[in-house]
Amino acid sequence: MLSGTEVDLSAVRGAPADSTAIAHAPELVSFADAVMGGDAAAIAGARRALEAVMGAPAVVDAAAVIAMFNVVDRIADAIGIPLDDNPTREMREAVGKEVGLEAFHPDLRASR
Repeated sequence: MLSGTEVDLSAVRGAPADSTAIAHAPELVSFADAVMGGDAAAIAGARRALEAVMGAPAVVDAAAVIAMFNVVDRIADAIGIPLDDNPTREMREAVGKEVGLEAFHPDLRASR
């Protein structure tokens, strides 16, 4: 990405990925998946597992990050904010293609 660090985004689409460079990645991914899935029991279990390895403040931080990504995207979609033309646009579009974000385009979501 911008830092020159290679990032494996295959896990975003459910494929196995090498997350050894990210501390406690399995717990973080499980927590994010549980939150987005909306199952209260799964969320509670993932929250406990994350808290066990990172502590309660990290659970709060992870929940805040999940919430911000979720709400910012929905707000931008709802009011039709286009992507800015800036040096990161090409990178953002490449990442979007890699993880299949076109499936979430507002026009495609509305037709479901």
